[in-house]
Amino acid sequence: MANKTIEVTTLKVAGSTNPSSLAGAIVKGINNNEVCELVTIGAGPCNQAMKAVAIANRLLGSSGISLSVKPCFFTLDLSNEKQEGKEGKSEVTALKFKVEVSS
Repeated sequence: MANKTIEVTTLKVAGSTNPSSLAGAIVKGINNNEVCELVTIGAGPCNQAMKAVAIANRLLGSSGISLSVKPCFFTLDLSNEKQEGKEGKSEVTALKFKVEVSS
């Protein structure tokens, strides 16, 4: 049995991210047989990510595709990032949403 390689597209989501644009990126990834991972830090980006998934699910619904989302926490290392107002913090807890076609 051959191993099937799955491509993963990681998209960083900000509070200012346009949900419709993000939904378009999700749809593009799904149409290319990719799994999309949405990375968020904080409530605003999490909200924008979920709006985008709902829009993408609606867009793909007409072609008979339904999306599922698997959320998980992970620690993000920010030691190499420019810190503004977060003195001394080198790690944050982030949410990652794995978006894929429902089976």
